[in-house]
Amino acid sequence: MKTEEAQSDSVNAVEPEDSKPEAAPSRALALDADRVDSGRRSSILVAVAAILAVVAVFCGAQWRSAANETADLRAAAADEQRATEIARDYVKRSLTYDYRNLDAFFGAVTDGTGDTLRERYKQVRETLGKIMTESQVVASGNAVSAAVDSVTGDQYRVTVFAIQRTQNVQQKDPASVPNLLTVTVAKNGGAWQVTDYGPQKVAP
Repeated sequence: MKTEEAQSDSVNAVEPEDSKPEAAPSRALALDADRVDSGRRSSILVAVAAILAVVAVFCGAQWRSAANETADLRAAAADEQRATEIARDYVKRSLTYDYRNLDAFFGAVTDGTGDTLRERYKQVRETLGKIMTESQVVASGNAVSAAVDSVTGDQYRVTVFAIQRTQNVQQKDPASVPNLLTVTVAKNGGAWQVTDYGPQKVAP
């Protein structure tokens, strides 16, 4: 009897050990699943990082493009403003003269001009000076308004409305005369020049 009980106890003692190994495959599967999930998460994070990098590059390029366009627009507006100021100043100088000091007048209208315009004044200086002296003409000009009509490359065509007060030997009292003038201003590097000037041409 004791031998049978001992065998029974031995069997009972072994039975729990037979049931334990069954949990090992479950743990292994769980570890494999964790590895798969971890790998998927890593792949997703890498993909998201790549997408964010592309978006950042695209947004940076767009920002730089917008910044460059804004800078170009500001530079263009500044150039137009400068051309307008030069045109107004030139019109004022061209409409202001005194027969008693013609050198000052011809110096003023040739200062800051291109070769062609300077040569034009040189050719008419003697004749125009004689007329101004004989008429005893005195005048002063004021540029009332100005606007850029067109831009071709670095050339700006500016229309200026001006009022000239003038008197001469036949007209002792000063009279105001309106003038609509066209001034072409050219930018050459950092220098500006008046290249053409005259009354605005009215289409027939």
